Amino acid sequence: MTTDHELLQRYARDRAEDAFATLVERHLPLVYGTALRRLAGDAHLAQDVAQGVFVDLARKAASLGPRETLAGWLYFATHRAAAQAVRTEQRRRTREQKAHAMQLHLAEGSADWEQARPVLDAALQELNESDRDAVLRRFFARQPFSAIGAELRVSEDAARMRVDRALEKLRRALEHRGVTSTHAALATALATSATAAVPAGMAEAVTSAAVAGGSTAVAGAAAGFFAMNTPVIVGSVVLLATGARVYRHQQLAQAEERVAALTRERDALHAAGRQAKAPAAAAERALSFKPAARPESTKTDR
Repeated sequence: MTTDHELLQRYARDRAEDAFATLVERHLPLVYGTALRRLAGDAHLAQDVAQGVFVDLARKAASLGPRETLAGWLYFATHRAAAQAVRTEQRRRTREQKAHAMQLHLAEGSADWEQARPVLDAALQELNESDRDAVLRRFFARQPFSAIGAELRVSEDAARMRVDRALEKLRRALEHRGVTSTHAALATALATSATAAVPAGMAEAVTSAAVAGGSTAVAGAAAGFFAMNTPVIVGSVVLLATGARVYRHQQLAQAEERVAALTRERDALHAAGRQAKAPAAAAERALSFKPAARPESTKTDR
């Protein structure tokens, strides 16, 4: 009888399917029986495990060392594969249970969300910045507690406690607006309904538009800012222009007052100078009097 090693080498060398089929027929009862026992009689899962074991055997055919029989290798490979299948099945059932519980929470919290949605943003505005940021990170940005803790430089448990405290404050803020809910129901409603589904293709369109507009980002941003803030800008320009005119008028008035004051001061100095020079002028005229000027004096007397 051809040994397992010879059959496996033939398959590895020549890809002889008949050789591998002989191996499967020879050892399938061992593999399937072992898987069936390990999986508590789950026939469908045992079939999947058996198939996976032989797939692994075909993949490793060229690397397996020489051995007369593959029974031992297949037995341990089946045990490992069955154990992995058990763990996978347990995780699957846990996910199903969580999904079922979530559906129940959604059914209970849907009415709360319909009441909270119109006043949610107003209630969020009542929170202080750190509490609002905690709620937004967890329920709107959908960050895990580990990421929130890393960003805040605290532990995951500390981040969870911070979010829970902020959520409780939000619940009380909603309660003041007539929306009553439990802490758990509000958390479920926010986790499932706080964000909106993005339309198909929107992300690509936004990205393309952003990339295409990158070369004109500065000009576009300036134009967009001016377009959105035209009334404010125009009002500011008008105020500045008006203020400038008022300022210039005030400066001109002050300059005119200074010129007028200087003019008055100059006239006063000139008048004082004239008054100071009057006696000297009179003395000079007296000293310079000559008889020849008599006719003029006579003329004056007449």
